[in-house]
Amino acid sequence: MTAEPAVGPRDFARDFARDFETFFSRAYARLLAQLIMVSGSREDAEDALQEAFAEAYRAWDRIAGYDLPEAWVYRVAVQRVWKTTRRRRRGQERLPDLPVPVRASPQQSAEAREVLALLAALPPRQRITMVLFCLHGWSQSEIAEALRMTRGGVAANVSKARATLREALDMAADDTTGRDPFVAAPEPTGMGRFTAAGPAGPAAPADDPVVTALRTTEAWLRAALQAAPEARERARAALARRWEK
Repeated sequence: MTAEPAVGPRDFARDFARDFETFFSRAYARLLAQLIMVSGSREDAEDALQEAFAEAYRAWDRIAGYDLPEAWVYRVAVQRVWKTTRRRRRGQERLPDLPVPVRASPQQSAEAREVLALLAALPPRQRITMVLFCLHGWSQSEIAEALRMTRGGVAANVSKARATLREALDMAADDTTGRDPFVAAPEPTGMGRFTAAGPAGPAAPADDPVVTALRTTEAWLRAALQAAPEARERARAALARRWEK
């Protein structure tokens, strides 16, 4: 009977790097699309995601065991984005420079770019809280903890951002009372910190027009990034240079 060869340090390092590389390749475009929605800036999103992946690599032996390590990277990147955008004056963001997905119609691309422009023009607090809550399913409490805000402040900013988008996109108001039932809905559970940021959280009503616009725009954005993988390759090369030091 032949004994199995022992796993040496070089084999472990090779497998470690290969496992992380697979994770990086699968998650990059999706996470970048989500962070552009959060930040209103492709440059800020790329920088934050680079830092988050670098941290994930340093702790990969632990993070790889999580059910959804992508959620860990996303949370770290969101906090990096918040530190950057909260110091920037309103209006300094610009529409992300993106290719057009091959399968997207001119109308789809125009609508997605309109939503991205509206997000970029929002005050940072309104944009980040609305995207995290309405699109990525974080609870108000989770957003408050991550961004060091009060839950009431989160709810107020989400409501203001939704009202701005409804008016700009010529959508009907939720009701005639002035109260936003979406923001006042029960807190979702199990999202944000330990689960992946999906296309919409459990609190997102399927027929909510703001959520639909955000979902459609993020899907368009993800398709655009996947159609032009140069950003992912640049990020991969930058991370490789860090690892070699």
